Amino acid sequence: MILKPTIGAGVLIICCGLAVHARQTPAAETPRPEVTKAQVQRWMTELSNWGRWGKDDQLGTLNLITPEKRRQAQALAKRGLVVSLEQPVALVPMPEATKRDGRSHAIWFYEIRFRTFPDPDLETGNPGFSSDIKEYHVHGPMTHLDALCHASYQGKWYNGFVLAEGFSDQAGCSKLGTEAVKQGIVTRGILVDMTRLKNPSRPAGARAYVDDLEAWERQTGLKVSPGDALFVYNAPAPPGNRAGLGGSMDISVLPWMKARGVSITSAIRSIPEDPRANHVVSLVAMGLHLLDGPRLDELAQTAARLNQWEFLLVIAPPNVPGSTGELVNPLAMF
Repeated sequence: MILKPTIGAGVLIICCGLAVHARQTPAAETPRPEVTKAQVQRWMTELSNWGRWGKDDQLGTLNLITPEKRRQAQALAKRGLVVSLEQPVALVPMPEATKRDGRSHAIWFYEIRFRTFPDPDLETGNPGFSSDIKEYHVHGPMTHLDALCHASYQGKWYNGFVLAEGFSDQAGCSKLGTEAVKQGIVTRGILVDMTRLKNPSRPAGARAYVDDLEAWERQTGLKVSPGDALFVYNAPAPPGNRAGLGGSMDISVLPWMKARGVSITSAIRSIPEDPRANHVVSLVAMGLHLLDGPRLDELAQTAARLNQWEFLLVIAPPNVPGSTGELVNPLAMF
């Protein structure tokens, strides 16, 4: 499979220890002005983190996760409870066109071939080992971490690395691949539960804006701070449907995220003029890591039951050289 850099994004917010009440019936949503393509182009400069952590930096906003932040996050896992944010992988056959020429003709596929091998110490021919071979499109609707080399803009990746000099169909990304995150991500996660927001101004399932995030902070007493991961839960995920798995935030939250120092997030809506804009601004300009396709239903239920909206987040991507992204099983610990 040929890996072609495209575009992708992610941050997590959760609050703890304070009462959060059920969502009230909202009034009719007031139309908001859409972010334009021209605004996105300005953000490529205004929100840029290029050079902020040095000309050779490949971590981007993960630099905001300090040892102190990790210690703070670890202190939140007092109960020893663990919640997985990974959604189950759905097996989908590889398209015939992909089998013919190796290109990714579909948004996603996941195939497994299972095998057994005879035990050489026995003459019975009974299987001695079981194994499998997996092939998949990593940027499909499965829980995965986007590498910063997943998206480019005007021929460049985050921090000014040149796409043409750093990517090949044989070796993938020589810079900014997921191996740059081989030490893992350990930080405080914050969950914003839009279904429990008091006096909502929009209907259930609507995308979140900055005023929603700040209303949640006031309601819970939490405040997003540098190095935090931010997630927004909007509504239960439909069975078998990726939509809503990671919630949804309007792209207009990105300047706020930079100001607050969010290190990783998820489910930022793009704009009609450019469906890649969310990935371009976050991954390329900001170096903001994106966790695509997390499932937040159980996380929201657990946080509500415990009345704790902040937690320890652990993500450990495989150390695969050149990778534009990797399937991950993020763990939230309370």
